Amino acid sequence: MTTPTFYQLPDTVRPLKYHLTLTPDLTKFTFAGQEQVEMEVLKPTDQVVLNALELKVESAWLTRPGGAMANAIKIEHDEKKETVAITFGSPLPPGVAQLTIRFTGALNDRLHGFYRSTYQSPDGRMRTMAATQFEPTDARRAFPCWDEPSLKATFECTLIIPQGLSAVSNTLVAAETLRGDGLKAVRFQETPVMSTYLLAFIVGELESVEGPAADGTLVRIFTTPGKREQGRFALETAIQVLAYYNDYFGVPYPLKKLDHLAIPDFAAGAMENWGAITYREVALLYDPANSTPATRQRIAEVVAHEMAHMWFGDLVTMAWWNDLWLNESFASWMATKAVDHLYPEWNVWTQFIASDVVTGMGLDGLENSHPIEQEVKDPSEINQLFDAISYDKGASILRMLEQFIGPDTFRKGLRAYIAGHTYGNAQGRDLWQAMQDASGHPIVSLMGSWIGQAGYPVVQARVRRTSGKWQVGLRQNRFLYSGLTGDPALWQVPVSVVSRGVATPDQMVMGRREATLHLENATPKARRNAWVKLNPSYTAFYRTQYEEKEWARLIPAVESGELAAADRLGLQADTYALSRARMIPATDYLRLVPAYKNEEEYGVWADLAMDLRAFGALIAREPFSAKYQVMARGVLRPIVKRMGWDARPGEGHLDSLLRSTVLGALGSFGDRATLNEASRRFLRYLEDPKSLPPDIRGVVYGLAAQSGDAHTYDSIHNLARAEQFQEERLRLYGALARFEDTSLLGKTLELSLSDEVRSQDTVGLIGQVAMNRRGGTRLAWEFMKDRWEELDRRYGAGGFGMMRLVSVPGGFTTPAEKEEVEEFFAAHPAPSATRTIQQSLERIELNIKWLEHNRAGLRRWFEG
Repeated sequence: MTTPTFYQLPDTVRPLKYHLTLTPDLTKFTFAGQEQVEMEVLKPTDQVVLNALELKVESAWLTRPGGAMANAIKIEHDEKKETVAITFGSPLPPGVAQLTIRFTGALNDRLHGFYRSTYQSPDGRMRTMAATQFEPTDARRAFPCWDEPSLKATFECTLIIPQGLSAVSNTLVAAETLRGDGLKAVRFQETPVMSTYLLAFIVGELESVEGPAADGTLVRIFTTPGKREQGRFALETAIQVLAYYNDYFGVPYPLKKLDHLAIPDFAAGAMENWGAITYREVALLYDPANSTPATRQRIAEVVAHEMAHMWFGDLVTMAWWNDLWLNESFASWMATKAVDHLYPEWNVWTQFIASDVVTGMGLDGLENSHPIEQEVKDPSEINQLFDAISYDKGASILRMLEQFIGPDTFRKGLRAYIAGHTYGNAQGRDLWQAMQDASGHPIVSLMGSWIGQAGYPVVQARVRRTSGKWQVGLRQNRFLYSGLTGDPALWQVPVSVVSRGVATPDQMVMGRREATLHLENATPKARRNAWVKLNPSYTAFYRTQYEEKEWARLIPAVESGELAAADRLGLQADTYALSRARMIPATDYLRLVPAYKNEEEYGVWADLAMDLRAFGALIAREPFSAKYQVMARGVLRPIVKRMGWDARPGEGHLDSLLRSTVLGALGSFGDRATLNEASRRFLRYLEDPKSLPPDIRGVVYGLAAQSGDAHTYDSIHNLARAEQFQEERLRLYGALARFEDTSLLGKTLELSLSDEVRSQDTVGLIGQVAMNRRGGTRLAWEFMKDRWEELDRRYGAGGFGMMRLVSVPGGFTTPAEKEEVEEFFAAHPAPSATRTIQQSLERIELNIKWLEHNRAGLRRWFEG
């Protein structure tokens, strides 16, 4: 593993304003460009160094005030440093000058920089459009620039395009001029001061729905032809979210318009370009006749996430990528807050525990984790920051802090932070200082322990019921799936404790290794054997380990529903994690699971079903696997019986999510009645497509495939090929990964790299095959090795795709498999996913040790 070099640009020059003109050719997949950059020379220099990658700079010259010109005498590209150095014959004196550059580039097919995307028009013809994805360091693939977040400037962009096409950028069109060659020049209004990674331009056949927000901002949803009506829900959501954010932040959205664009080919879920947010189609488009409630919720969450960036990231930007979490953590937390405001009946904060808190803890429990605030030097390291630490752990820490100082105080600090750094750059400590000033609490030191070091604590609790005040002895250690170690890390842990019949918690901030909390509120009202619960509502980012007798007292409170949903979820999440860390026997987790037979909360089942499947995958090759599946089916059948297959009058959003979750889980564990019913409904659907509501289509497709044959495979595949609605298409392709016949799974893997499947969806399909219990991990891994050259070409430059790919072998469970993975990546390094490879290897090692530790006990449990 090589040590990265810190590739930042010299501090001799800074940009002030870009005048950028681009002419894309959608038939030759190239573009030509010219830019005039108004810049300030800060120190005498004869060389201007900008970022540029995969561009050919053809000429450059400098114009000084008064009109004197100087041509470049040398233009040198450095592909490794991703720069172009433009040298002049004499030093440039400090002051203002204008740099003009002419260049060309390619509209690539790798979904970053300035790239091409294809789609089928309503007349059945394939069309090409162009779009951008610049975060984190790919604006340099579209035009030479100072591609660092702190080097902000304004932009005035012009796109020269065919007259029959449309163009969208960050601001409204200032002028559109027809030319005599069948082209037109579309010039956009000047942007605010902003970072290069937030610039965007999209060219193609576009149509839109639009509406005014309460403050007069024009909100538009753009799609390719024939899809604009699918943007109605996103439009309604965006207008409501904008009003909520304008009020919450106390700083109005500064642009005249806010566009949301559905791009057929898009690497991430969405991108927060200021005033021109780009999305995958499935994250923006909703068809009431074909979309699920889960899609509706996802669209609301993604739209709210990206719009939060308009303030946190765009208006106020991190100074350098080590503070990426300032953007992503905040947007994830704020999106949940906004969606909860719009749709309180969705209980999204309970879902947040499963989607963000547990996910963040899952990654951060590895030795190969990293701090939220992580030093990064080169583009490959920057790309690796886009993970569950920057998004999910960071969002969970913000939730913890808001609960600690109170929502009103938190908002006051946030408003002060935004007001103090508007149009500028900031660091994490600036946010903590604003919170400290607002609250009077030592937030800077408290949050330093959560941001500046990797990991989080497990708090071991010993309850002492004396005749006087009860007390809880506390001890914190770093939680690691590899087991407790002598790690010296300590956290400032906000500890809260409640007990049965007592609503007011006892609280303290625990900063030492050990502490004692006297329960002033619990003792007088609680019976001697009443349960005691740490971390009520699971708001703080730590796990709790109870003594056996205290843990056992909580089980009846789960069964009866006396514990709140968040606490029922948290108890099962902690118990599963402690068993995975070998801090308690795996059989303790199995003792807890039956307590959830009466569970009816979607958020709890979402996490429980995931853990049940993960447990099953670990033991899939063990002789007691079948008996485990019997147990899992027994836990799931009561809730499936209550929910049934068909919606009842008056059911809500969460009922639909719960039904699909538990039906899918029960079927995955081989319940014959469920599999038969899914097959029956699928066959009926083939005769009458209206017979299957979208809410359960994914479940029916997947379970019909699980028990299906080659004929079923062909039926599903034909449906997928004929389908144009991306959400439905992905449901069908996902079902092709569920077959138990390995030859059919091999066909699905081959399909993933064909022209039939968009490159943005390839990795997801490979990952779905890897999760197939019938040897899917081995099949996917062999396919990855065989096709590594193409996979590396597509995704090797960095981003979510490569990180997800190298995670595939993390499901292996033997020493020989670990050695095989190590040898492959030693010979085929992936610099943009180095840490993720180490995490996959660590997961394999953890699987091996877990099985060694628990195999005998599980055998006795199931066979005794």
